[in-house]
Amino acid sequence: MCVRLESYESEEHQKMVRSFLDGRFENTAFCLLAPDGETRLSGTGRSPSQGLRQRRGPGRGRGDNGVIEAMEQVAKKFRAKATKEGAILQDFHSFRQGLNVASGDQRLLIFVVATENDRKTLRTDLRDLMSDKEIIGKFHTDFADEKPDSQWRDAVKGERGNTGIFVIRANAFGQTGSVMEQLPVDATPEELKTALLKANTSFAKTEKRKVYSEHVAAGRRARVHFENGMPYGEDRDGDGVIDHRGGRGGRGAGPEAGERRGPPAGRRGGPPRGNRRPGQPPQRPRIRPGGTE
Repeated sequence: MCVRLESYESEEHQKMVRSFLDGRFENTAFCLLAPDGETRLSGTGRSPSQGLRQRRGPGRGRGDNGVIEAMEQVAKKFRAKATKEGAILQDFHSFRQGLNVASGDQRLLIFVVATENDRKTLRTDLRDLMSDKEIIGKFHTDFADEKPDSQWRDAVKGERGNTGIFVIRANAFGQTGSVMEQLPVDATPEELKTALLKANTSFAKTEKRKVYSEHVAAGRRARVHFENGMPYGEDRDGDGVIDHRGGRGGRGAGPEAGERRGPPAGRRGGPPRGNRRPGQPPQRPRIRPGGTE
């Protein structure tokens, strides 16, 4: 698992990342946890290969195959349940974070705005639908909370009424969005599934796949900035304070400016990169917008 994303908004999750990295706070962290979310089933590190103690690189161990085999061995110890009772639906710290992530992953966001009692019911009723083979992995979900999400309508066009299940398409940088479908909170699973598939089909046909380098360059030109609840950056020396470059330096504009990127004193180079060239972004599966193959 990796909780780095959650740590952008939560001090609690930032502490969890540090617990996996001997007090350091870096941009990736890995550990396999049991279904209780607490018991550790592997070692910890920056990556699966480190956490599972699988060396990487040409001629060094079994690489990715070794990681997969190690994960399979752990998974065999846990039988799949025949019921989804106890399953937890995705829920972001805030609507603005959910919208931003949906934009980055090029997925539609299912945003539930309902009374507290209706939210509890929907968290249970939506389990089967979100596990449906035609739905799973194609959407993000978020449930509105009164305090952090009170201004969500300021960023969205096309919403109607005070409550509902909103299917929202984020803009290129996840700052604003538009409603593609809206259903009442008492909509049946069949009605909701039909609406989701319809919206996602349209989204997948019209959303252009993002190219990392071009997207970052466009964001910098437009001076797009997203303010998180926790400070930007890493703490690679583990002193409890986010590392920054001296003076007003840093690379580019926005949140990355001033963030320390180099290794801590006394260590040459960064963490193992495998076959990835320095400066090259991580390679992601070539999945089209909307989670389609």
